[in-house]
Amino acid sequence: MAKASPPARKDGGAARERARPNSSSAFELRPATHDDLRAIVGIYNWAVNQTFATIDSEPLDTEEAAAWWEAHGKRSKVLVATDETGVIGWARLLPWNQRGFDIVEDLVYVDPVHQGRGIGRALLAELIEQARGLGYRTIVATVATDNRAGLALHEKAGFEVVGTIRDAAHKFDRWMDITLVQRALER
Repeated sequence: MAKASPPARKDGGAARERARPNSSSAFELRPATHDDLRAIVGIYNWAVNQTFATIDSEPLDTEEAAAWWEAHGKRSKVLVATDETGVIGWARLLPWNQRGFDIVEDLVYVDPVHQGRGIGRALLAELIEQARGLGYRTIVATVATDNRAGLALHEKAGFEVVGTIRDAAHKFDRWMDITLVQRALER
């Protein structure tokens, strides 16, 4: 899919504008700032309460959100997609849980009003490039098996399923499986 190329930016290209063909609704990708936290948490908490996009079953409160923001660290990145209405999606890279692993995990969330515009695909593509730039060799995601859109997004980006964790979380009055997907980052 062709994407619009933005004019040269004074910020060194940190933000990237994207538009779908035959669509007037462009959006921009940029590093998140602390000012974006409220919108990020709003999108995340909607997913917690309404979807299988996350296994979390309790929304983040203000203190948890602040701690989450502070924890993203030097080798992690948080990006947002914005349009004229504000933050419409976000994505995060974070080092995977095991010490010594050269692996990073991705998270991608899009405001439900803006789904289907290529925002998740653009965010994930940018995370893949950021992970390469940070020197990671592998990117993974743990996706709720019921999250068909999340699995399809990762599959289209070249991820492969490498395993399933059965009965990993309890949400919406039932047990959920988690699918682990991965992609090598070597060029």
